[in-house]
Amino acid sequence: MRLRYLHLSHYPALADLAVAFSPRAPWAAFEPQGAPARLAIHFVIGQNGSGKSHLLRALAEGFLALADERLPRSPVSLVYELGRPGEPGHRTLIFDCPGEAHATTLWQAEGWTFPDTTDREAFGQAITYLRTVERMPQGTLAVFKPRIARGDYPQSVPDALPRALLAYTSGWMEPWRAAWQPPVDGEAVNVVTQLPDHDPSQERPPGWTEEDEASVVIDGGTFGEVAAPTVAPAEAEATPADLFRRPLLLEPVMLTAALLAVALQVAEAGRQGQADEALAELFRKAGWHRLVGVRLRVNLDRALAAPRALVERVHDAIRLAGECLAEPHPGKALRSLYFDIDGALPTNVELRDAQRFEGLTTQGQALHALLGEKGDTAFERFGALLGWWRHGVLADIELFIRRNDPPDEESLTDLSDPGVLRLSEFSDGERLVLARWALFHLLAGQNDALLLLDEPETHFNDAWKREIVQVVDAAMGADASQVLIATHSAIVLSDVFDEEVVLIRKANGQSTAEGVSDHTFATDPSALMMTVFGADDSIGARAQQRIEAFLGAAARKTAPTPDDVRQLQALIRRLGTGFYRTELQTLLNRWQQAPDLRAIEQVIPTLQSDALKDELRALILKACEAKGGAEGSDA
Repeated sequence: MRLRYLHLSHYPALADLAVAFSPRAPWAAFEPQGAPARLAIHFVIGQNGSGKSHLLRALAEGFLALADERLPRSPVSLVYELGRPGEPGHRTLIFDCPGEAHATTLWQAEGWTFPDTTDREAFGQAITYLRTVERMPQGTLAVFKPRIARGDYPQSVPDALPRALLAYTSGWMEPWRAAWQPPVDGEAVNVVTQLPDHDPSQERPPGWTEEDEASVVIDGGTFGEVAAPTVAPAEAEATPADLFRRPLLLEPVMLTAALLAVALQVAEAGRQGQADEALAELFRKAGWHRLVGVRLRVNLDRALAAPRALVERVHDAIRLAGECLAEPHPGKALRSLYFDIDGALPTNVELRDAQRFEGLTTQGQALHALLGEKGDTAFERFGALLGWWRHGVLADIELFIRRNDPPDEESLTDLSDPGVLRLSEFSDGERLVLARWALFHLLAGQNDALLLLDEPETHFNDAWKREIVQVVDAAMGADASQVLIATHSAIVLSDVFDEEVVLIRKANGQSTAEGVSDHTFATDPSALMMTVFGADDSIGARAQQRIEAFLGAAARKTAPTPDDVRQLQALIRRLGTGFYRTELQTLLNRWQQAPDLRAIEQVIPTLQSDALKDELRALILKACEAKGGAEGSDA
């Protein structure tokens, strides 16, 4: 999966915005000759309010419209690639929706891609040309065939979608949820009801939730008098390909599900002697030593109304859990299933799928088996949890984590042992960094995935921010997938080339996309703050004002006293490295010169002879070196 071009017309807050996602970063210099294409990472940066989050949402909405077989809410043109360049199955697709169903098309070129040097204007010209032809383009674009011809939209094209599109935001969720939900009751909203293809069955009342939608979508019920379109799989055994064809917005419970799926896979690999030490070390940085327990909160009312395969799976989960506790609720039959990862399985229990659990001895192994087959990946187990959630069966997940090894029996009263904590008791930073890192490893090995991250560095300390790109690359670096990140952090940009950064500028209410003019790869983040984000300085204004005032006052002193020198020395010792420390050190050197040398230095600019100036400067330098050598010998 590689994004190549996005054009938005009249998207709320963005108008006529065109972005070309450049693949020209010189990564080939670091790769073996002929190495396959790797993960594509792009950053979207800009000031607050410039439209970074809107751009990511608009991209997701374009793929949502294609998945749901409907018009996006505003015109959009998308150029993207699926598969690995040079390998069978690679193709370039162009989804072009000028705003009307009869004019919407999907073009496909097998085994062909736009040159890496293609810019926004060239992409725009190609799309404009394709709008003028019916089925047989000419010239360079003759490789494109209509997958959905003009007049045939909408229709189902599941293989033209990313294998998985996952979107995450650390900001306000409501605008993102609105993009994923059908429009609310819109009788008075002309922009909705006046569209020529407006479908009243898509309307939902205010406050409509995912669970409400599940009751209509999954059970085949109706809303009003018209059946709602199906957007979720109907069976518990639906494959991940079916589950992820529709883009997924990662709600908090799904982030925890991703962490659980990865943790179970890590635990199983450890039991088989194949532990991923790098991932384990990554988790330890956030206070995670070992998963010791899991609580699944399930809704029995929803489970009883689910397909038979899911009913049986929930039945076995209840039987295999160490505890099944009823939770009081006025309108729902909720049960909390507790699994002790190393706890023994209950004996003599009646199971619907006993063969699945043969030879297993612990509740952790049973939970691992409940969520997939023996050879399944963490991604596929996450898909199983997603299926439970979409059917309204899974209401919540809680994880119980040990922060370090338990103390010896002799020291059970050791108060330094933090014991076992719930994930919800971790700090915001710890909890979120674990979930986001797990998300990257969840997608490991899943080619053609698209991950949209809206400010994922929120709640991270600077060290964790610096590691984001490295963690993504370590997990997904060998995959032909795409990660698009909106960020405010200069720290993360030093891990990518400037070709991989899209800068959104807003002026007079209009947002435009452009590249950055300065190099970013391996650049000091403090320099990026100024060159990329437009900061006035690399240090805080308060520190700058105080030091500038001090330098101004010091410059007016023609005869500094020993107390002045000692004060300046103390200030330099407390200053961090950088430009101002160098300036103050230069001032100190001048103050420490002999008074007669300072007098000579002040006279030099008034002299007419350049030769005499050079001789006097050499004399001062020699005297300073001699003074420095004498001080060194005294020490």
